[in-house]
Formats: sequence, structure tokens, C-alpha cells
Amino acid sequence: MRPYHLIPAVPALGLVLMPFLPFVNTDGLWFGLPRMLVWGAVWCVMCTPALLLTERLMNREEAEK
Repeated sequence: MRPYHLIPAVPALGLVLMPFLPFVNTDGLWFGLPRMLVWGAVWCVMCTPALLLTERLMNREEAEK
């Protein structure tokens, strides 16, 4: 397993840990929206660049062979 295979795990971990993080799972608003909604939206959006970076690193490794 290459280290870049762990890149998509970061956003997934952020989503999985969302209900357990006390600064996210409290009353309050970020940008006028509930904290959990903002936290989940940010990590969902971050999944796309993480997967793109992983794919490009995999393609670069294949091209070098």
C-alpha cells in the first residue's frame, strides 16, 4: 500500500468523527448555518481534490514503470 492511498482517508475520517467532536457537535452557527452542516459540507467538498490527487499520483507511478 502506497502512502498516497491514505489521502482520501482524511476527508472520510473527518466525516466519521463529526458527531464525536465537541466543537462541531454543539449549539452554534458557523457562517449562519449549523456547525455540523458546515463541517460535513466542507469535508464532502474536500473528498474530490483528495481523490483527484490520489489518482494523479497513481498515474504518475504507472507512467514511471
